[in-house]
Amino acid sequence: MILEHKIKEGLLFQHKTFADKLSNSSFLQRHHDGISLTCVFSGLDCNLNFASVNHSNEITFIFQNAFLQNFAEDEKEFSLQQFPEHQPRDICCNTQMILFDIINCKLTGVFRNMFLVSKALALLLCFQKCNTLTESPCESCKFLTKPIEKEKIFRAKEIILSNLNNPPTTQELSIKIGINQCYLKKGFKELFSTTVYGFVQEQRMLKAKLLLSTTDFTVSQVAEQIGFSSQSNFSAAFKKFTGVYPSELQQN
Repeated sequence: MILEHKIKEGLLFQHKTFADKLSNSSFLQRHHDGISLTCVFSGLDCNLNFASVNHSNEITFIFQNAFLQNFAEDEKEFSLQQFPEHQPRDICCNTQMILFDIINCKLTGVFRNMFLVSKALALLLCFQKCNTLTESPCESCKFLTKPIEKEKIFRAKEIILSNLNNPPTTQELSIKIGINQCYLKKGFKELFSTTVYGFVQEQRMLKAKLLLSTTDFTVSQVAEQIGFSSQSNFSAAFKKFTGVYPSELQQN
């Protein structure tokens, strides 16, 4: 199935479905008159044990230069050169949440258009943020100028994401990637603009939000899924991160 929809002047939405299961991925392409961002989504895979879906979705937003220029205060502020010419990327948990919302949107008419504009911009910002973090020059962390050392920090992130229900301590993580704790903390902060602990908490809460929004798990089951032994501690942490209690999100 192929759906193409002009949301508004300068912004086109395309949605294709495939019977085959494809890997979650995204690809940005810069053109002479705009950019296109394509995301392939075959189900939430941020370490979540969801039932598999029967098909893959390919979501594409085509942004024309004139549309993007609307967000600049003056013509000199914005240029298509700010985006990579062509860049493939894996899709992060935030991107998966946005894609899930797009695919399951029940709105129609003007409200659907408003919804799609907001999600298109959110996807583009997520992609640009991930790309900027990856290409960080890391001038304040000289050891990160060595590709092998920089790769260790990205490996640390992967290990955390694969073990959110029982994340390793900083000491255990430093041993796994072969770097001392000081460099791990410094490098992680430089590349991802957060501490190791802060990243763990953020990702656990994002995972919890996905589970609460898209499954029938109870609050205690969600707490267990992300490694909280106490439901009350989980509820307090979730409230601090999202501004609402888990039970309130389930009711919505």
